[in-house]
Amino acid sequence: QRSGQLLDEHPQNLASTMSTSLIRCATAAALVATCDGYMPSAAPSRAAAVRPAAASVFMDETVFERALAGELEEEGFENPFMSEVGWADYLDKNAKSSYNMNQRPSLADDGYYTASIVDNPLDVVSDWLGAMKGYVTNPVATAFPTISNDPTGARSYPKGSNEVSARTIKPKEKDFDPKKRIVGIPGFNIFGTPSSKSGSFIENFFGN
Repeated sequence: QRSGQLLDEHPQNLASTMSTSLIRCATAAALVATCDGYMPSAAPSRAAAVRPAAASVFMDETVFERALAGELEEEGFENPFMSEVGWADYLDKNAKSSYNMNQRPSLADDGYYTASIVDNPLDVVSDWLGAMKGYVTNPVATAFPTISNDPTGARSYPKGSNEVSARTIKPKEKDFDPKKRIVGIPGFNIFGTPSSKSGSFIENFFGN
């Protein structure tokens, strides 16, 4: 009731207050609208590229299921290529060959299936000492293993194959008939000692 009485008694003060507020709001709006005009633009704005949603990555839960059920070994027998040990064993039994320059599992000096880091530490040390003994006995054959010159005979190509036929990508066949080759061509080296079959520099440069 008191505020209504004041408004009735002083209508000019109310009008003055409202006009001042409107002026302030208009001034603030004008300033906001004109600020961007004085700001240098760094780069044209672009809409952010939206990447397509990638498919979620899921773990193969069958690994845990088979592990808990004790069926991982059966899966290894079904798919021997899933591990290098299984593949080497498969090649040894079915192709009579070694794998990856190692000895065949059935003929390996160390038994091929050596202890791993999760086995008994005594077994790991024992297998390591056995490997060192083999290295000391024949260091060249151990450091530079070959199949053709393997002294143990435990490395071999698949049965009925040789170095060329055992390759997945076969090399180009070459005819080494000496009658089809050009031999005895004298060499020429202007910056060093000439070939023993070459003549003088003048003869080679200008011809006979």
